[in-house]
Amino acid sequence: MAQTEKKGGLLRKSSASKKPLKEKVVLMYDEIFTTEDPSKCNPRFWEELFLMKVNLEYLEGKLEVLDGEELMKIKDNINCLFQHCIQALGEEHPIRVVNALQV
Repeated sequence: MAQTEKKGGLLRKSSASKKPLKEKVVLMYDEIFTTEDPSKCNPRFWEELFLMKVNLEYLEGKLEVLDGEELMKIKDNINCLFQHCIQALGEEHPIRVVNALQV
């Protein structure tokens, strides 16, 4: 039976024939690190993001590899992330508050 291994946001089956699967939260982080507005295709993007457990290791890794030029390209999405973190802190849902604090 194939075992599932979790490291760095990847969920990977030990079977060689399977492609590694990414956690949904990691896929959402990847959307933030594009030049497109992540909520453009999914209006509930930010609400869903703060309901998921934070993968700080993956998020920090993504931020660390960016140079100044790349960071400027996604500046709007990064600003939007922090704006939504601040909004989530004012919500009554404790999971959203905790996850917003961790991001």
